[in-house]
Amino acid sequence: MKNDISLSFVAFTHPEVLSNRLLQGMQILTKLEKALGLKQPNGSDAEQDILILALKGKCAGDTYYHNMDQSVFDSAMEGNEEEDFYHFYVRQRTIGIQAFKKEVENDLSTLSGCQLHAIVQHHNYDSGIWLLTQIIAQAKCEFATALCIYWANQPGDHYARYKTLDLACEDIHALSHANAVLLNKIEYKTKLGIFAQILPIPDVACFLDRKPDYSVKPLINIPVELRVHL
Repeated sequence: MKNDISLSFVAFTHPEVLSNRLLQGMQILTKLEKALGLKQPNGSDAEQDILILALKGKCAGDTYYHNMDQSVFDSAMEGNEEEDFYHFYVRQRTIGIQAFKKEVENDLSTLSGCQLHAIVQHHNYDSGIWLLTQIIAQAKCEFATALCIYWANQPGDHYARYKTLDLACEDIHALSHANAVLLNKIEYKTKLGIFAQILPIPDVACFLDRKPDYSVKPLINIPVELRVHL
Protein backbone atom coordinates (compact mmCIF):
# COMPACT_ATOMS: atom_id res chain seq x y z
CA MET A 1 0.00 0.00 0.00
CA LYS A 2 1.21 3.54 -0.63
CA ASN A 3 2.26 5.61 2.32
CA ASP A 4 -0.61 8.06 1.78
CA ILE A 5 -3.11 5.22 2.12
CA SER A 6 -3.14 4.67 5.85
CA LEU A 7 -5.80 2.67 7.64
CA SER A 8 -5.99 2.28 11.39
CA PHE A 9 -8.31 -0.45 12.56
CA VAL A 10 -8.02 0.05 16.32
CA ALA A 11 -7.80 3.82 16.68
CA PHE A 12 -10.60 5.68 18.42
CA THR A 13 -12.29 8.47 16.48
CA HIS A 14 -14.30 10.96 18.51
CA PRO A 15 -17.95 10.72 17.43
CA GLU A 16 -18.21 14.45 16.79
CA VAL A 17 -15.37 14.20 14.28
CA LEU A 18 -16.94 11.16 12.66
CA SER A 19 -20.36 12.81 12.54
CA ASN A 20 -18.92 15.84 10.79
CA ARG A 21 -17.13 13.63 8.27
CA LEU A 22 -20.22 11.63 7.53
CA LEU A 23 -22.77 14.40 7.38
CA GLN A 24 -20.66 17.10 5.76
CA GLY A 25 -18.37 14.99 3.56
CA MET A 26 -14.63 15.23 2.99
CA GLN A 27 -13.19 17.90 0.72
CA ILE A 28 -10.29 15.78 -0.52
CA LEU A 29 -10.51 12.09 -1.31
CA THR A 30 -7.45 9.88 -0.99
CA LYS A 31 -6.76 7.25 -3.62
CA LEU A 32 -8.15 4.60 -1.31
CA GLU A 33 -11.34 6.56 -0.80
CA LYS A 34 -11.72 6.94 -4.55
CA ALA A 35 -11.24 3.21 -4.98
CA LEU A 36 -13.97 2.59 -2.44
CA GLY A 37 -16.22 4.98 -4.32
CA LEU A 38 -16.38 7.44 -1.43
CA LYS A 39 -18.16 10.65 -2.26
CA GLN A 40 -19.54 13.73 -0.62
CA PRO A 41 -23.18 13.47 0.45
CA ASN A 42 -25.63 14.93 -2.06
CA GLY A 43 -28.09 16.00 0.62
CA SER A 44 -30.95 13.75 -0.40
CA ASP A 45 -33.21 12.34 2.31
CA ALA A 46 -32.40 8.78 1.24
CA GLU A 47 -28.67 9.38 1.52
CA GLN A 48 -29.05 11.11 4.87
CA ASP A 49 -30.86 8.02 6.15
CA ILE A 50 -27.91 5.89 5.01
CA LEU A 51 -25.42 8.23 6.66
CA ILE A 52 -27.34 8.17 9.92
CA LEU A 53 -27.46 4.37 9.88
CA ALA A 54 -23.71 4.26 9.17
CA LEU A 55 -23.18 6.47 12.21
CA LYS A 56 -25.50 4.29 14.30
CA GLY A 57 -23.50 1.23 13.24
CA LYS A 58 -20.26 2.96 14.22
CA CYS A 59 -21.70 3.73 17.66
CA ALA A 60 -22.96 0.15 18.07
CA GLY A 61 -19.46 -1.19 17.55
CA ASP A 62 -17.94 1.32 19.97
CA THR A 63 -18.25 0.47 23.66
CA TYR A 64 -16.03 3.33 24.84
CA TYR A 65 -18.87 5.27 26.46
CA HIS A 66 -21.03 2.40 27.65
CA ASN A 67 -19.67 1.88 31.16
CA MET A 68 -18.78 5.49 31.92
CA ASP A 69 -20.13 7.01 35.09
CA GLN A 70 -23.00 9.30 34.20
CA SER A 71 -21.13 12.41 35.28
CA VAL A 72 -18.12 11.50 33.13
CA PHE A 73 -20.38 10.73 30.16
CA ASP A 74 -22.23 14.02 30.55
CA SER A 75 -18.92 15.90 30.68
CA ALA A 76 -17.58 14.08 27.60
CA MET A 77 -20.74 14.84 25.65
CA GLU A 78 -21.28 18.38 26.83
CA GLY A 79 -22.41 20.55 23.95
CA ASN A 80 -23.31 17.58 21.76
CA GLU A 81 -26.72 16.81 23.21
CA GLU A 82 -28.48 17.56 19.89
CA GLU A 83 -26.20 15.34 17.81
CA ASP A 84 -27.32 11.97 16.49
CA PHE A 85 -24.32 10.18 17.96
CA TYR A 86 -25.21 11.48 21.41
CA HIS A 87 -28.67 9.91 21.17
CA PHE A 88 -27.19 6.65 19.88
CA TYR A 89 -24.77 6.40 22.79
CA VAL A 90 -27.52 7.24 25.26
CA ARG A 91 -29.66 4.46 23.81
CA GLN A 92 -26.73 2.04 23.94
CA ARG A 93 -26.21 2.87 27.61
CA THR A 94 -29.94 2.49 28.27
CA ILE A 95 -30.74 -0.82 26.56
CA GLY A 96 -27.28 -2.40 26.60
CA ILE A 97 -24.58 -3.15 24.05
CA GLN A 98 -26.04 -6.36 22.62
CA ALA A 99 -29.58 -5.03 22.34
CA PHE A 100 -28.33 -1.94 20.53
CA LYS A 101 -26.24 -4.05 18.17
CA LYS A 102 -29.32 -6.16 17.46
CA GLU A 103 -31.19 -3.02 16.47
CA VAL A 104 -28.50 -2.20 13.91
CA GLU A 105 -28.48 -5.76 12.59
CA ASN A 106 -32.25 -5.55 12.11
CA ASP A 107 -31.87 -2.20 10.33
CA LEU A 108 -29.27 -3.64 7.96
CA SER A 109 -31.43 -6.66 7.15
CA THR A 110 -34.02 -4.39 5.53
CA LEU A 111 -31.56 -2.76 3.12
CA SER A 112 -30.80 -3.62 -0.49
CA GLY A 113 -27.35 -4.56 -1.70
CA CYS A 114 -26.97 -1.08 -3.16
CA GLN A 115 -27.82 0.53 0.18
CA LEU A 116 -25.38 -1.72 2.02
CA HIS A 117 -22.70 -0.71 -0.46
CA ALA A 118 -23.54 2.94 0.16
CA ILE A 119 -22.89 2.49 3.87
CA VAL A 120 -19.46 1.03 3.08
CA GLN A 121 -18.80 3.98 0.78
CA HIS A 122 -19.26 6.32 3.73
CA HIS A 123 -17.58 4.17 6.36
CA ASN A 124 -14.71 5.68 8.31
CA TYR A 125 -12.07 2.99 8.60
CA ASP A 126 -10.82 4.46 11.86
CA SER A 127 -14.13 3.35 13.36
CA GLY A 128 -13.39 -0.35 13.59
CA ILE A 129 -14.88 -3.22 11.66
CA TRP A 130 -17.94 -4.33 13.61
CA LEU A 131 -20.29 -2.63 11.13
CA LEU A 132 -18.39 -4.07 8.16
CA THR A 133 -18.67 -7.54 9.64
CA GLN A 134 -22.44 -7.14 9.91
CA ILE A 135 -22.68 -5.94 6.31
CA ILE A 136 -20.72 -8.95 5.07
CA ALA A 137 -23.14 -11.19 6.96
CA GLN A 138 -26.17 -9.83 5.11
CA ALA A 139 -27.72 -12.07 2.44
CA LYS A 140 -27.97 -9.12 0.03
CA CYS A 141 -24.32 -8.08 0.39
CA GLU A 142 -22.73 -7.61 -3.01
CA PHE A 143 -19.42 -9.10 -4.12
CA ALA A 144 -18.33 -5.59 -5.14
CA THR A 145 -18.84 -4.50 -1.54
CA ALA A 146 -16.99 -7.48 -0.12
CA LEU A 147 -14.09 -6.90 -2.54
CA CYS A 148 -13.68 -3.31 -1.38
CA ILE A 149 -13.76 -4.32 2.27
CA TYR A 150 -11.31 -7.17 1.61
CA TRP A 151 -8.60 -5.03 0.05
CA ALA A 152 -9.14 -2.11 2.45
CA ASN A 153 -8.20 -4.54 5.23
CA GLN A 154 -4.85 -5.31 3.56
CA PRO A 155 -4.89 -9.10 3.14
CA GLY A 156 -1.27 -9.11 1.98
CA ASP A 157 -0.13 -7.97 5.40
CA HIS A 158 -1.88 -10.91 7.04
CA TYR A 159 -0.47 -13.42 4.57
CA ALA A 160 2.99 -11.96 5.13
CA ARG A 161 2.71 -12.93 8.81
CA TYR A 162 0.67 -16.12 8.58
CA LYS A 163 0.58 -18.99 6.09
CA THR A 164 -3.21 -19.02 6.15
CA LEU A 165 -5.98 -16.82 7.46
CA ASP A 166 -7.10 -19.71 9.62
CA LEU A 167 -3.80 -19.43 11.48
CA ALA A 168 -4.24 -15.66 11.71
CA CYS A 169 -7.67 -16.20 13.23
CA GLU A 170 -6.17 -18.49 15.84
CA ASP A 171 -3.86 -15.70 17.04
CA ILE A 172 -6.53 -14.19 19.25
CA HIS A 173 -4.13 -11.81 20.98
CA ALA A 174 -3.07 -10.05 17.76
CA LEU A 175 -4.34 -6.51 17.31
CA SER A 176 -5.42 -7.45 13.80
CA HIS A 177 -7.32 -10.57 14.90
CA ALA A 178 -10.77 -9.16 14.13
CA ASN A 179 -9.60 -8.08 10.69
CA ALA A 180 -8.26 -11.56 9.98
CA VAL A 181 -11.63 -13.04 10.94
CA LEU A 182 -13.38 -10.61 8.62
CA LEU A 183 -11.04 -11.43 5.73
CA ASN A 184 -11.51 -15.13 6.34
CA LYS A 185 -15.28 -14.76 6.17
CA ILE A 186 -15.04 -12.86 2.90
CA GLU A 187 -12.80 -15.53 1.37
CA TYR A 188 -15.12 -18.32 2.54
CA LYS A 189 -18.27 -16.70 1.17
CA THR A 190 -16.54 -15.74 -2.07
CA LYS A 191 -15.35 -19.28 -2.74
CA LEU A 192 -18.90 -20.54 -2.17
CA GLY A 193 -20.32 -17.89 -4.48
CA ILE A 194 -22.66 -16.59 -1.79
CA PHE A 195 -22.35 -12.86 -2.46
CA ALA A 196 -24.84 -11.21 -4.81
CA GLN A 197 -23.30 -10.01 -8.07
CA ILE A 198 -25.50 -7.24 -9.39
CA LEU A 199 -23.38 -4.16 -8.74
CA PRO A 200 -20.41 -3.55 -11.06
CA ILE A 201 -16.93 -4.14 -9.70
CA PRO A 202 -15.41 -0.81 -8.58
CA ASP A 203 -12.01 0.47 -9.60
CA VAL A 204 -9.84 -1.28 -7.05
CA ALA A 205 -6.51 -0.58 -8.75
CA CYS A 206 -5.83 2.14 -6.18
CA PHE A 207 -5.44 -0.52 -3.51
CA LEU A 208 -2.06 -1.38 -5.02
CA ASP A 209 1.04 0.72 -5.61
CA ARG A 210 2.55 -1.66 -8.14
CA LYS A 211 1.59 -4.62 -10.28
CA PRO A 212 0.87 -7.51 -7.92
CA ASP A 213 2.76 -10.78 -8.34
CA TYR A 214 0.42 -13.54 -7.29
CA SER A 215 3.01 -16.22 -8.01
CA VAL A 216 5.05 -15.48 -4.87
CA LYS A 217 4.43 -14.84 -1.19
CA PRO A 218 2.51 -13.22 0.32
CA LEU A 219 0.00 -12.64 -2.48
CA ILE A 220 0.16 -16.21 -3.75
CA ASN A 221 -2.35 -17.11 -1.06
CA ILE A 222 -4.93 -14.56 -2.21
CA PRO A 223 -7.85 -16.53 -3.69
CA VAL A 224 -8.15 -16.17 -7.46
CA GLU A 225 -11.68 -14.82 -7.12
CA LEU A 226 -10.46 -11.90 -5.01
CA ARG A 227 -7.37 -10.92 -6.98
CA VAL A 228 -7.23 -7.45 -8.47
CA HIS A 229 -4.99 -6.21 -11.25
CA LEU A 230 -3.58 -2.89 -12.37
